[in-house]
Amino acid sequence: MEDKLKKQYNGWKAAFWVLVIVLIGSLLTVVHLASAPVKTPAETTAPKASDTSLELVLNQKQVNALANSYIKKIQKKSKKPQYRFIVGNQYATVIGRAKFLGVNVQYAMNCIPVKTSEGNILLKAKGLAVGRLNLPIGFVMGYIKKNYQLPNWVYINQKKKTILLDLNKYTKNKAVHAQADEINLADGQFKFLITVPQDN
Repeated sequence: MEDKLKKQYNGWKAAFWVLVIVLIGSLLTVVHLASAPVKTPAETTAPKASDTSLELVLNQKQVNALANSYIKKIQKKSKKPQYRFIVGNQYATVIGRAKFLGVNVQYAMNCIPVKTSEGNILLKAKGLAVGRLNLPIGFVMGYIKKNYQLPNWVYINQKKKTILLDLNKYTKNKAVHAQADEINLADGQFKFLITVPQDN
């Protein structure tokens, strides 16, 4: 009888330690992803405004249509997780799904877009909703960086909690260059400077 109790007790003891090891392993994975080193690239410099420059003013609906069209195009060829980008009255929001402890959870990360001195757009993460979980913003940004199909002109810095949209790099070898001139979420107005390169 005592042998049976010892075997049963040892089984529970082993299960307890397996659970502890799994939890510690999960915690270490989260810490590793959130604290991974971040390469911060230098922003691409903007071309100088010239006689061939014009101002393009877009409203909120046009910016969302443009962003969604581009995202659908790059995600069509990818088997990586899908995400959306929505510009609202207060925030620009990245919506997607992340895997946490083996469970797919939906998240929404609110960002404030700011125009940089080079005419690029810097998204500063301000809030995160992940179901009822309270996950650190840096962890989710690290997950996005590692698992999502992002263009080579989008840089995520999970330590600073920022996403850089390097418009100058994106339009560098295109027929026209685009750079942000003004971002006004409250009024839903977004101004861009479009420059056609001059042939010398």
